[in-house]
Amino acid sequence: MSRSYQEIGLRKEAISFLDKNAKKKPSLVCPDCGKVISEKIDYEVYDFEDVFYGDGATLRKYFLKDGKIAKEVIQAMPWSNGPIGFFCLEINNKLMFKWEDVEIEKFM
Repeated sequence: MSRSYQEIGLRKEAISFLDKNAKKKPSLVCPDCGKVISEKIDYEVYDFEDVFYGDGATLRKYFLKDGKIAKEVIQAMPWSNGPIGFFCLEINNKLMFKWEDVEIEKFM
């Protein structure tokens, strides 16, 4: 088995929260009428953590509808044939949607 960085990312509850609360921008617009066909969550990359020989975690910040910013932060980086990245969200200096230790251990 080759060693590499594995990104697990955010918990599904965090992704659901972002889908409901983050600002979105058009991702597909009809070229004929200009109608927005689909949207995607608006974000900016704010950091890159090189954790394994040029590979690693790209961290994003999301702009919420209420004016706050939700930032992805690395919650845990255990090792199993390479580092495994688990993220949570930081909103107003509070960590939210954290992975439970038992959930992380399942990936080991």
